[in-house]
Amino acid sequence: MAADGRTIDASLKAAIGVLEPDWMAMGAFGHSRLREMIFGGVTRAMLREAHVPLLLAH
Repeated sequence: MAADGRTIDASLKAAIGVLEPDWMAMGAFGHSRLREMIFGGVTRAMLREAHVPLLLAH
C-alpha cells in the first residue's frame, strides 16, 4: 500500500498518467499462484492495465 492509501499498481498507473512516459521499466516478481490469487500482484496488474510498453526484468 502506498503512503496515500492507493495500491502500488494504482500509484504507478497514476504516475504514468501524469508523466506520460514513452515506456516504463520495472522489476517482475513471481509468487505462487495461490498467493497471486489472494493478494494480487503488481506485475500482473501492470501487464493487464498499463497504457505504455513495459520492459520487465526478473
